[in-house]
Amino acid sequence: MTKPLYRLLALAVLATALSGCQDKPDSTAPDPTAQSAAATPAAQRVFINGAIYTADGEQRSVSAMAISGDEIVFVGDDDAAAAWIGEDTVVTDLQGRRVLPGLHDAHVHPVGIIELEDCNLDNQPVDLAELAAFAGACLERLQVPPGQWLLVKQWNFAQDNKPADGLATLRQALDAASTEHPILLGGSDGHHNATNSAGLALASNAAGEQVGLSAATLAGEFRDFAPFVGLDASGEPNGEVHEDTPKLLGAGHAILGNVEGMVEEAGQIPARFNSLGITSILDAAYNPELAPLYEALVDRGLLTLRVSLAQHYDPNDFKTDGVVDVNAIIEQAQATREKYAAIPHIKADMLKFFVDGVIEGNPLSTPPTLPNAAQLRDYYQPHFGLDEDSGDVTFLGYIDPASDACKAALQQGIAALGQARIDSFITVNGFHPAQCQRSNGVLMQNADTVRDFVAAGAANGFRVHLHAIGDRAVRTAVDAIAAVTTDKPVTNRHSIAHAQLIHPDDIARIAALHIPVAFTYAWAVRDYWYDATVIPFIDQVGSLDDMYNPDNYYMQQAYPARTLLDAGGVPAAGSDAPVDTADPRPFQNIEKAVTRDEGEGPLNPAEGLDILDAIDAYTINGARLLQQEDITGSLEVGKQADFIVLDRDIIALAKDGGIDAVSDTEVLETWFAGEQVYSAPL
Repeated sequence: MTKPLYRLLALAVLATALSGCQDKPDSTAPDPTAQSAAATPAAQRVFINGAIYTADGEQRSVSAMAISGDEIVFVGDDDAAAAWIGEDTVVTDLQGRRVLPGLHDAHVHPVGIIELEDCNLDNQPVDLAELAAFAGACLERLQVPPGQWLLVKQWNFAQDNKPADGLATLRQALDAASTEHPILLGGSDGHHNATNSAGLALASNAAGEQVGLSAATLAGEFRDFAPFVGLDASGEPNGEVHEDTPKLLGAGHAILGNVEGMVEEAGQIPARFNSLGITSILDAAYNPELAPLYEALVDRGLLTLRVSLAQHYDPNDFKTDGVVDVNAIIEQAQATREKYAAIPHIKADMLKFFVDGVIEGNPLSTPPTLPNAAQLRDYYQPHFGLDEDSGDVTFLGYIDPASDACKAALQQGIAALGQARIDSFITVNGFHPAQCQRSNGVLMQNADTVRDFVAAGAANGFRVHLHAIGDRAVRTAVDAIAAVTTDKPVTNRHSIAHAQLIHPDDIARIAALHIPVAFTYAWAVRDYWYDATVIPFIDQVGSLDDMYNPDNYYMQQAYPARTLLDAGGVPAAGSDAPVDTADPRPFQNIEKAVTRDEGEGPLNPAEGLDILDAIDAYTINGARLLQQEDITGSLEVGKQADFIVLDRDIIALAKDGGIDAVSDTEVLETWFAGEQVYSAPL
């Protein structure tokens, strides 16, 4: 379509310009006198000559759609659409363009996509010397006063981080940046963190006494945090402080970042999502401190999204004598739910619960840090080294916990060996004695607490969204949901996020219970250096090149979307942005849901979805997870007019061998509740 036609379309009563489409009042409407007495009322808008994927139960595509107000009143073919055209109807000729229902990002952290002036590594790999220089430059550029926290965002925890310029640990690197400022290094996954000596010194106990994080306090009052703290060869913290450990340091506010600045830029959230075709989101860990951000969107009339808030309250903040006061959490959640009950397009009837942490280890620490995600089997203890020439991680084999050396070390107790005997053990055996220990990860709270939390949530009308990574965590989540699922729902009210590993037995249970699972499909690909932090801990491999042996448990059970779907399950989709990247990248995720390949070969390709099922994950299945499939998720009569127009036909591309072009898709228009809320720049 030419630019002059764009100008004409911009003047249409209810529309703006759309590349490749033509909008105009219809001049060839049927003669009203020729219609029956029960004539169809004219629609405000009719779209014809399109490739409109409905995402209905039959996965149909149609050529025409009519809307009036915020509602779809017709879907079908062009001939039938003529009955909906009146004198004032605005008719849009889509000229073959592909139309989809508005996309649903069913697990995302909206505040993380706001761009501000800050200290952001953008997930770029750096060695320890480069990290020190970067943090130091941020301190100077941002003029952070001594004693105040510096947050370094989007640290790539899985790549590089190699020793350099005499810096061997993350703690040493951040100490090189400053000894006067506590520094928090925030991983791009939201779970891995690191700090310097100034940060470690701020750890306070339950009495509010600042005792610091050290080998002594980790063996004493902070023993519950030991699985989440990395150690160096001497047994002291090496800077790694994962999961909720930064709260011990008083760094909770640092993790949130500049809330005031984010409120000022709140409009970036709907603008960014709408530009990507996203019209519904699940804020996967809503913190009450972020309420001003949503209030700003409502007050400014900018909320062109349907938002579900999964309220997250740290159970440790409600714990007395080791017991979580679940009822106290519910009381706070009820107040927030009531607060948003009368606000259009926002609902706060969901709770978030972390069942476990993450499944990546750190091959470069001494001893290597084990993953902490909860697994059914013990993690293996791989032995890594560094190539002197390339500096790359090398795989040396596995530690045998049943060896005589390990038996002796375990009998004496690793903590009781003392540094001299540890050094001697390393000299004789070539590895740290802590690698003699076995672990199958940890649950963030015990299984009884998970069950009680889900039960209390369900009893008070809340849905629960459970973060579960390891297969034991997934099983724990399924057990808790099964205990409160007394009927046979079409879609379970409760849901699971991530599910990086699912045991085959639990796939069948998830499907039978119709529990929606929000996968991030862009992660279901091979990534050699990331995989080196995961697979050798789960499967015994002969070399890093053996990580992708199809017989490996990880290769069979990682992100099993196709198996879940075939069993009758509900695979949905969530970007988890800003984890990995601040870009929610829906079309990248759709492409990888099909290919499972980022250029290094596919990761268990049998688990790939076909293109229609991948789109369904982002549309109707996302709506099912959000419990709004009665109004969104598909283009059907009676549903809200949330839809998008694309610059390419991704269904035809996928079927004609062009799947690799799907990730480059651009959205031309986004419509929300019958109003156009985004149009691509000319």
